[in-house]
Amino acid sequence: MAPAWLENFITREDATPDPRRNSEQPTLEIHYTAIGGHRRILGVQGDTRPRYEVNRQAILGAWGSKCHITSPANEGKKVAIISFHSLPRAFIEIEFPQRHHQIDISTSKQRFDASGGLGCLHWKGTGMEVCGHASWELRDETSLVMAVDIDQNQVNGVIRLWRQNLDAETVEELVVAAIAKIEEYKLTIRTSKTSFVGATATAGWLASS
Repeated sequence: MAPAWLENFITREDATPDPRRNSEQPTLEIHYTAIGGHRRILGVQGDTRPRYEVNRQAILGAWGSKCHITSPANEGKKVAIISFHSLPRAFIEIEFPQRHHQIDISTSKQRFDASGGLGCLHWKGTGMEVCGHASWELRDETSLVMAVDIDQNQVNGVIRLWRQNLDAETVEELVVAAIAKIEEYKLTIRTSKTSFVGATATAGWLASS
């Protein structure tokens, strides 16, 4: 029987990845790297500055349940705040202060209403090792919108967008939702008190300026 913390990540449905992931190129590919402490940076191969920086705020003991996202490539603009709530109900709250917009993602249902005419989207697990590698797809009722992968140490990941003709705000919203998914997984591992190692990595995708 799986431990309680693992239940939200166990795939009960068909975990077969969408065939487009092997046969087509994504419209956008963003790399995620944990660079030490509570910081993560994200960007596209060849970027000279990170497009996004995530700073995890430790507000519940050593583990933390809030992430602040800024854009170093856009003069440090405040992009979003991700808050992980456990009581009285478990959900993820994503605030976009510049847009006065908020998304709530139910931890149990793993779905939310997205902008840009995308409607209701849901997360589908497509592979996971306990406290290791994990991957998910964000889908509408019929097709793939985005895919997310994180490595076995949870330090390097890739976010791939598969939907075309989306406006910049919607793309950013989806990227932040992907960050929230990765950070939810990492938070769950930390709070499970299993053998978590705070590994870090170098952002090989970041070009020298």
